[in-house]
Amino acid sequence: MSDPTPPGSALRILAGQALTVAGARRLDLVAQTLDDVQQRETRAFFARHPDLLLHCVQNHYPLDAELLAEHALRWDWRRLSASAAIPWSLDLLSQFADYWDWDSLSKNRHLPWSPALLQAFSPKWNWGLLSGNPALPWSLELLESFAPLWDWRVLSRNAELPWTGALITGNTHLWDWVGLSWNEGLPWNLTLMTRFAERWDWTGLSANPGLPLDADMVAEFAGLWNWSWLSRNTQIAADAQLLQTYADHWDWTALSQRRLLRWTPELIAQFAARWDWHALSANAALPWDQALLEQWQDRWDWQALSANTAPWWSEALLERYADQWDWEQLSENPALPWSAALVARWADHWDWDRLSWNRALPWRQEGAAALLLAHAARWDWAGLSQSETMPWTADWVAACADHWDWERLSANPALFAALAGGAAGVEALADCIERYAERWNWATLSGQIGLPWSQALYQRCAAQVFPHLVAQHQDLGAPLLPADTVRTLLAEVGSGEILPGINLA
Repeated sequence: MSDPTPPGSALRILAGQALTVAGARRLDLVAQTLDDVQQRETRAFFARHPDLLLHCVQNHYPLDAELLAEHALRWDWRRLSASAAIPWSLDLLSQFADYWDWDSLSKNRHLPWSPALLQAFSPKWNWGLLSGNPALPWSLELLESFAPLWDWRVLSRNAELPWTGALITGNTHLWDWVGLSWNEGLPWNLTLMTRFAERWDWTGLSANPGLPLDADMVAEFAGLWNWSWLSRNTQIAADAQLLQTYADHWDWTALSQRRLLRWTPELIAQFAARWDWHALSANAALPWDQALLEQWQDRWDWQALSANTAPWWSEALLERYADQWDWEQLSENPALPWSAALVARWADHWDWDRLSWNRALPWRQEGAAALLLAHAARWDWAGLSQSETMPWTADWVAACADHWDWERLSANPALFAALAGGAAGVEALADCIERYAERWNWATLSGQIGLPWSQALYQRCAAQVFPHLVAQHQDLGAPLLPADTVRTLLAEVGSGEILPGINLA
């Protein structure tokens, strides 16, 4: 979005800090002049691009009742109902009650939510959507005031409620107990779990990371847990003793995948007969070293091991077990000590399609350009085109213009950030965009938030961009315009003075 602090406003801040009244007045005069200039430029910009005007106003302008009424038949009221910019009030909602999309309003987090607001339009709200809106001023009083209207199934999954034991106990007949069981926001403790042991969904509880799981809690409900889900729960502090106590209950495949177990060579050896060695081989949390690899070399799954992202990889390790590695998995493993020399050394072993999508390739190291061009026929250019680590420059784009996947380039924010961040800045970016105007996917480009959008950049791209997609995420200065200016522009669009014949209804 545009910078919310225009130049004039910045100068007013300085004026407030000035040492003299006279100095403050001079700065304020300059600030007002800058504001006036910017407003005139913005007005002229939208006069040149009336197809953009209505979209930016609907998405980003603080429309008042007068403007809403004047163009009531032209607005997209569903879009307006989701607005964060409109100065919402009970009066404004009342005045246009027959126009609003009440489903969108019910999800909107920017309304001045209060019991009075809920009461005023209780027949119109979507109470199911309201029940999941985290912006409501949730309280026991609010829940009680509208108890028959809430969707209690949705409420049961809402972590933002003021959860207490009393709230749960007082509404036992209304809750969806499956939803409650999966809800991380409840005040979980042994007392609460014991009191409603017959109501809980124990699969949900077993998977719920909000539980304060320890050995005592595991023991208390040993006969109720879903042990497969419990084995996956990231909050359980499972040590060797706890594993041994319930050895016949655990899902050992799930445990073998866990990063948070207290992994030691001794723990691995103690339960060697129970581990899932395929899952264990892929687990980057193990204390990997040469000794561990050799100790269990007959049990490791080398395909899974090749995908392991533990920081233990070296060129010597690759060399030593070259005949055992799965090179397809190695090709997409970001943890290898990637360099141009490493890629060249094993050029005939890599899976080049997978290699092309590897986010860790050494594109910023010396020799990257030669690496790119030397294997032009091998790369999957779709993978390279989405790379966020490429040393993107206009020359880099030009060098391989016939190879890039331009759809993926159009969606790559790193490309545009890099081009705009060079010495020539946004001008270089605009030049690059214009140079390849026939190659970009303009719908994707129009929705690209990573572009440093401005009125000047939009002007350069205006013939190709989709205004409604740009306006979804860019205001392009529209909120800085006075209401009278917006009113005049909208009237001119409607009268045909700017764009004859267009129908924006």
